[in-house]
Amino acid sequence: MSRALLVALALALALTGCETSAEKSAKLEKEALASNKHASTQGLQITRPSNQVKILASTLVHDSEGSAAVVELRNETAQALQAIPIAIEARDNHGASVYSNTAAGVGRSLVSVPYLAPHGQLYWVDDQVQGNGTPVSLSVRVGQASAYSGPAPAVSVTGVRSFEDPANGAGAEGSVRNGSAVPQRELVVFAVALSGARVLAAGRAVVPELGASASMRFQAYLVGEPAGARLQVSAPPSTLP
Repeated sequence: MSRALLVALALALALTGCETSAEKSAKLEKEALASNKHASTQGLQITRPSNQVKILASTLVHDSEGSAAVVELRNETAQALQAIPIAIEARDNHGASVYSNTAAGVGRSLVSVPYLAPHGQLYWVDDQVQGNGTPVSLSVRVGQASAYSGPAPAVSVTGVRSFEDPANGAGAEGSVRNGSAVPQRELVVFAVALSGARVLAAGRAVVPELGASASMRFQAYLVGEPAGARLQVSAPPSTLP
């Protein structure tokens, strides 16, 4: 089970008290995997590269648990953008593909950026990079997105700090708040550990649902070596009015 799913299950357990029966566990796992309802049955296809979003940087980070892909994006337009498709492919040192997020059945948060403010920047993270061999190179394609003209839900992250879990390693934790009247579903908190402009580690936490004007604690386990780095955390709104 992925660390992102473990985080989602832990958040759900925190909301539902101490009930830990097999029936409850099955329900929580179903909720944590709700993104599959939004997965493409045909896989991601980008036929037209974006002239709206610039890829500022992309990198892979590794540790004993696996690899994660990090892509830094900037909206080059004066309009907000929604559902920005992003395709990645990781290759090993022989040039063979070891991972792609374009297969059918991948949840929407792993194939798109839900919202990017006008001239805004964002670190997008895929911590599910898995395959045979260690990926050493990453190619990224961003597709055309739709403009969004309405007010965006105000989602904020506060109280961010690092932590160390003996079982799962280093992570970032804090609180995420939905300051709007629009419930946020499959809200992703992206966390990167930086040394200057260099990404040392990255991870994400998935909140299955965050109600209107609600707050929730999150924990995002990091892939990589974050020692001595500064944390940068963001949570773009996932559900627009």
